Formats: sequence, C-alpha cells, structure tokens
Amino acid sequence: MGARLLVVLALFLAACADTEDTFDTPPVDAVPTSGDGKLSGAAAGAVVRHSVPAIAVAHVSLDEATRSGVAGTRSHDDDTALDLGSRFHLGSDTKAMTALLVAQLVEAGWLAFDSVLAEVLPDMEIDPSLAAVTISDVLGHRTGLVDDLDLPALHEATDAVAARRQAVHDALRAAGGEPGTFAYANVNYMVAGVIIEEITGAPWDEVLRDRLFSPLGMTGCGLGAPAGRLDPLGHTAGGEPVAQDARVTDNPAAMGPAGTVHCPIEDWAAFARAVLDLLAGNDTVVLTAATAADLFAADHDYVAGWVRLEQGGSVTYAHDGSNTLWYARAVLRPERRDAVLVATNSGQPGAVSAIEELSEFVLRT
Repeated sequence: MGARLLVVLALFLAACADTEDTFDTPPVDAVPTSGDGKLSGAAAGAVVRHSVPAIAVAHVSLDEATRSGVAGTRSHDDDTALDLGSRFHLGSDTKAMTALLVAQLVEAGWLAFDSVLAEVLPDMEIDPSLAAVTISDVLGHRTGLVDDLDLPALHEATDAVAARRQAVHDALRAAGGEPGTFAYANVNYMVAGVIIEEITGAPWDEVLRDRLFSPLGMTGCGLGAPAGRLDPLGHTAGGEPVAQDARVTDNPAAMGPAGTVHCPIEDWAAFARAVLDLLAGNDTVVLTAATAADLFAADHDYVAGWVRLEQGGSVTYAHDGSNTLWYARAVLRPERRDAVLVATNSGQPGAVSAIEELSEFVLRT
C-alpha cells in the first residue's frame, strides 16, 4: 500500500464528492443475498459485474441503526450462500484496532503518545537515528523503518509473539529509511504490537480480544483466514480459491497487529461506530473522547491506523486492507457521522473495482 494507498483513496473520495449517483444494478437473481435489501442488492450487482465470489457491505451512522448486507457464495467453486454471520478478512484495517489498543495504554498512564521507543522498549537495541521516534510516529508510519521481513521464516514460526519480537528487534537495529518521513511499513504496527505486549505482559491477540472485541460485542471476530463452514474462502489474483487447510492462507501470525483480523460485517461495524463516537466527542466503553482527540490530533496524511484526507475543510478517514487473497475498505466521515465498510473474498483485479463501485454507491445514498 503506502503512497499508492493515499493516492487511490484520495482519487476515489474526490470522485465521490462531485459525481451524481449513476449506479445501475442489472438483474442478479441468481446471486444469494442476506441482510438489508438495498445494500445486498447493490452488492449482488457488484458481484456479477466484477466476477468476485462475494461482498459484504455496511453503512454505519450515529443517527440511525447500522444497515448491512452480504451477497455471493463461499467461492467460485462452492455455491454455499453466505449470510451476515460470514466472516471476511480485513487485512490492514486491523491497524486501526491496534492503534486504539495503544491509546488505551496511554489512557491508563503506562506511556504517552510522545514517549520515545528507547523508553518503552528498554531491552531493545535501537538504531541511534531512531532516538527521537515517538509512539505517534510508529502509529503514523514515520519511523524510518522499512519492511524487510523474512516472510518464509515468519510463516514457519510456531511462537508468534517470539517471532514478532525478533523481527522488531532486527528492524530497530537498522532503520533503513528516513525517520520523520512517511513510509508505509507493516513492521511499524508489529512494533506497536510488541509495545502492547511489553506493557501488558499478554500476547497482542489476547489484549485485542479482552480490551476491544469483548467490550464491543465483536464475538465473531478472530485472527487469520476465517475457517467456518459458512465463511468465504480467499481467492488468488487468478480467481483460484484457497482451501481453509492450505499451508498459507494469510499473513504470518507474527504480523497480526498489522493485518490478520477477520470479522462478520456487523462486528466490524461495531468497531467503526465506536471510532465515529470517539470522533464525535463521545466516550465509549473502549476509550474516552479526550484520549481519542490526542490519538487523532496530528494533521499528517496517516494517523492512528487511518489515512487522513482533507478536502474543502472536511476530514475523512479511510483505509484499505488486503493479504492478496481478500480486499477490504473502511471510510469514516466524522462530519456526516457515518461510515462505509466493504469487504470481498478476492485478490482478483476486479476486487478493487467492486469495492470502489460499492463504496461509491453507499457514500452517495
């Protein structure tokens, strides 16, 4: 992602701002749907037009009930219909969840957003060029760290916590980039995960479940590729489904804080609603509005696990996520008090087009 993520989202949102709604859904009676009729019908149209197996979509508003819909089947080879309980992989949309966990630690007084890495990770060997790098820099990809990860070794690792810590240790010993300059890198959120583990004494995934999933009622969420009977299968760029018992179905578990969460669309919507509430100045069960204001205070292009886009004085937060077998997008519009979430179980070229089409439709309606 990185710079491309910023450009793609900026162009997409600019287009949404000025174009009339011309969405035209063709007959799609053969596509199974579940949930809100309008949203699932629009999703079914996108499934047909872009040849993806399935799409889940939600419109979240602080002023009305969440609407959500799912259209499609488990895979191109399995016509089992999906429903609202089917879980989709969110990829890098996980990062906003990890950022919120860090903010909880700030709120508890265990660190500050301006704490430097050497203070928080005293046992790590840290490149002198990183001496002034702060927690906010980590969450905003401004550390100077680059993704030089040994993915095969991380896939083979049996202890995700130990593998993550070793990968972070190796990265911090040599920055490889320019601290203070934006450079999207998954290793930054692996650093955030290690910080969470260092402070809480618990694995990142346990902290995620205890401090975020449980209080928000996100009971269907988990890590890795979803493996239930009614869960979709990820698909390669060539449209081939990847079996749930395949050797590699997701990013390595050690990369969890950067992008391994899966959720039913309505559980993901619960998280989006909580973030919208915080941006609206409301306390939530997972964070206070005051701490959230500090978390989102920077006017950088990337903050707190979100791409920050400002157009005409209006700020939008958005993020795409993909492990190459799935694609997801979240768009938050604080001034309109709403959010749009879309996910598909495909790494095919049409996946991005389907996501863009459906996101655009929901944002305009």
